[in-house]
Amino acid sequence: MSNHIKYELNNNLPLLKADYSGNILVNGRFSKDLVKKKTHLFKTIRWLVKRNPQKEELAKEKSIIKVNKINSFEDNKIYWLGHSCFYINIAGISFITDPVFFDLITNKRDTALPFNIKDLKNISYILISHDHYDHLSIKSISSLLENNPDMEALLPLKTSELFNSCPLKWISRQEAGWYQSYIYLKDNVRVTFLPSDHWCRRGLFDQNKRLWGSFMIEHKGHKIFFAGDTAYNEEMYKDIKNTMGSPDICLMPIGSYSPYYMMRDHHINPEEAAALFEILGGKKFIPMHYGTYTMSSEPAGEPVRRIKKVIDKDKLVLLEIGGGFPLEAIYG
Repeated sequence: MSNHIKYELNNNLPLLKADYSGNILVNGRFSKDLVKKKTHLFKTIRWLVKRNPQKEELAKEKSIIKVNKINSFEDNKIYWLGHSCFYINIAGISFITDPVFFDLITNKRDTALPFNIKDLKNISYILISHDHYDHLSIKSISSLLENNPDMEALLPLKTSELFNSCPLKWISRQEAGWYQSYIYLKDNVRVTFLPSDHWCRRGLFDQNKRLWGSFMIEHKGHKIFFAGDTAYNEEMYKDIKNTMGSPDICLMPIGSYSPYYMMRDHHINPEEAAALFEILGGKKFIPMHYGTYTMSSEPAGEPVRRIKKVIDKDKLVLLEIGGGFPLEAIYG
């Protein structure tokens, strides 16, 4: 049986990469190339049944990440809320990335929420990198609605269907393919959806039915890059740099990488994150995707110990959960 191949974009949005034909769909499923990616079932089974040599260290460090209580959210600041969730305020315009506040179906949250959800007000945009449960939480998004009825969701292609149930169906939303910018945003803000080397799935039969990716937020010439989840891919990151230029701030994942034979096709380790940061030419590196949920075999403190060895201390910004970084440090 031959493959049915097509290229998908949102024809209503601008495309920033002139030679880009669109995201590849093979038999209705997104792919980063024309070769079908294996699901690695046997690697998963091996991981589940094999003893973790870091088991004792993992248990000891499970709640090692400090939590800083946020009493109020300030303008022109980036706050890490845990995992891949950030509150970003630029000149009064507020973003939330991959809002996941509660326990997951398979993983309890190891750290407390650093804020009261009722204090998250005047959110302009939520950015969803992909449909995995630790990045797209219906419950968490619903919890924002009471105080943010006018917020807009900026989504990957085909993800809007997950918002079709009440109450999420009332949220205004746009879908984009890679290298496409969302439209009708607030003054002086541009958000562009960009590639990542990852995948999607929420159920048994919907693998890669929805797109995944990363984001660049731009405001008056300054850029913040949010990587989402990604495996190591030099060419992909070179394309992002060549198309978008270098970001001032990179929000990069550094956890969920062990065992390497299992995770290397899905997540980067700290050394790989540092290498991709250098390809982008970023000024500041803010780590994420560690310490909030136990989703892999490495202990919670190991990603930080490793990233400290490979990122210059003047570029590395290590935040506690609930910690904030003032944008004036970059923007002046």
